[in-house]
Amino acid sequence: MDRGRDVMTTVEAINACIPLNNPELTGQLGSLSEIVHYKKGDCIYDIGDIQKKVYVLIEGMLRCYFIDESQTEMTDSFMTEKGMVANSVEIFVGKETPSVVGVEVLNETSVLEIPVQAVFDLMQQYPRMAKLYVSCLHHALEFQNEINIKRLYLPGNKRYEWFCKKWPEVDQIASNQQIASFLGIRSESLSRLRHQKRKHQ
Repeated sequence: MDRGRDVMTTVEAINACIPLNNPELTGQLGSLSEIVHYKKGDCIYDIGDIQKKVYVLIEGMLRCYFIDESQTEMTDSFMTEKGMVANSVEIFVGKETPSVVGVEVLNETSVLEIPVQAVFDLMQQYPRMAKLYVSCLHHALEFQNEINIKRLYLPGNKRYEWFCKKWPEVDQIASNQQIASFLGIRSESLSRLRHQKRKHQ
């Protein structure tokens, strides 16, 4: 993790990731934020941590994971889209409860980090901030809903096809186990699908 000096300012990051169309609000939010650079293998937060910051992806690749009932690590989702909020649902309901998921960095990644309390304080002052908060919640629900539908209703090979279209870069970097646990298929089955894909390329 690196909190060094940035070429991109926090205000520029906000305008690129979450444009507010309000210079005063953008300036205030920028003064409270910082850009943090993570390396492959870093954890932004782990299972059991209380999320004190909102994490907005500037660039890079993230994996959200949880531990299932057999104590096996499972992938819940991947994130590569600029502007995605990499927090779990606890943050959206304003509860300081231990996170049920963790977020791991899969390659060099930059994140805009904003204190949670600052976000809630600014929501009281600026209606635009409250609208953004609702929009982020809506986007998070849509994102999870798409994942759930694909995993529930598509056969294994079609799930992998969808995954490759949605996250082609993740298929090049994530491990077999990480992708297989996300798709809900066996690692051996995924290996066959990946082999078939390479043969047809």
